[in-house]
Amino acid sequence: MRILTILSALFVLSIIFLTGDAFSEKFEYSSLTISEDESVTFDGDQLWIEGDILIDGDLTIKNSHIHVNRSLDFTVSEIRINSTGKLDLVNTTVTTTANETYGITTYTLVSDGGELSIQDAQIYYGMLWMVGGNASITNLLLDGYSLSNYGIFSEDTNLIASGVSIRNYTLGLRAIGSSPTLESVFYYNCGTWMTQEWWVTFSPVEESTGLPISGFEIRQWDTDGNMIGTWNWAKQFEVNSEGQMVNHIANFSSYLNFYFAYIEDEWEQQITANTDIIRSYNMNSSSVRYNSAILFVDGVPLASGQIVPKWSEINISVVIDNPTDMNFNNLYLDLAVNGEPGFARTSLKLPAGNSHRTNLTWMASVEGPLSLGVSTVVVDHSGNLTDTTISFSKFVEVEGSATTSKTSGSWVALLAVFIVLLLCSYIIYSGIEEDTESPDIEVKEDTEVEEDEHLRELALLQETEEEKEN
Repeated sequence: MRILTILSALFVLSIIFLTGDAFSEKFEYSSLTISEDESVTFDGDQLWIEGDILIDGDLTIKNSHIHVNRSLDFTVSEIRINSTGKLDLVNTTVTTTANETYGITTYTLVSDGGELSIQDAQIYYGMLWMVGGNASITNLLLDGYSLSNYGIFSEDTNLIASGVSIRNYTLGLRAIGSSPTLESVFYYNCGTWMTQEWWVTFSPVEESTGLPISGFEIRQWDTDGNMIGTWNWAKQFEVNSEGQMVNHIANFSSYLNFYFAYIEDEWEQQITANTDIIRSYNMNSSSVRYNSAILFVDGVPLASGQIVPKWSEINISVVIDNPTDMNFNNLYLDLAVNGEPGFARTSLKLPAGNSHRTNLTWMASVEGPLSLGVSTVVVDHSGNLTDTTISFSKFVEVEGSATTSKTSGSWVALLAVFIVLLLCSYIIYSGIEEDTESPDIEVKEDTEVEEDEHLRELALLQETEEEKEN
């Protein structure tokens, strides 16, 4: 009886030993590939992977432990689900082992349009990168130990997640192109919990025709005016490290260079879904026109009927309207006199959607009635030889040599008359002076005669007295 009991105990222990040995069976792979027509299941096993797991068929791993080390070519190892593949992780732990040379090495679980299902699992030192396909995640502990940037990256993926704990990542969850269904997702020690972003495309069209325009350069800018590395996706919101949702406004700019002109555009908008941004631009160069023109002669506005002296400075002040969205680099204003070009030229930069005043100056070197024609060639952006020429004319009369001689003769005659009048005035004035001086001379002469006679009388008296004494 005692011997039977010992034998029974030995049988039970052997069953337990065999069962335990089967549960902890160890598989080592330099890489593991599941082809499209395969269906493989690991249950209660240990998998040591030196390289990658590539899944084109069906792979189920449950109640197991997976060790992923750096691949043989020293790149980051991947558990990759391709478009025809499917991976089920159930009650399984995925981790890595420290390497003597490289230390802890991270890895990535990638779904490239495949099917991913995770239940009751733990993933350490890794991240999930999903592009397309479907993913269902329930009760997952995901810890990056601050070695990976993202916890979960979901691009155009139908992601449903509940009961997920994301720890120690720069960004816990980044979703682009689709909005994940999330329930009870918790973040610990993540710089940013989550961001939601959407794809952006740009479709510029010509305003009048609706035809597409090619060649634009698109940029996206942050709130500080710094260019973001890419423009074709934009952030709708982010949840910061304190759990607060911050909505974003996207800032864009576009630039198209025609060399003779350019289009430059800026705008902002909130992106809440995958968006095709349609912007229309007025590129109808034939709508550029002269608005007004004023003539100045030596800095004074030309009066109606005024005859302009030869060699006067004629200044034509012109206003040009540009209703288009094109900024013209150099437009030339050319002056023709009586239809003959080449008398004057100036250039200007004409901004989009604006009016600009410029001046064209010419020294009046031609005589007679003149037609002053100003013209500008506006280049057509399509390059189909339909350039537009805008023009206007003003009329002015520059005095000729006959007019000048006649005017000079009149001035000479007037000067002669003035001289004659001056001489007559002088003669008349001199005669009046002489008449005034004559009476004074006569009075003076009478006085002198009287004085002489008195002196003679005194002399005679004196001689008579001397004779008496003798």
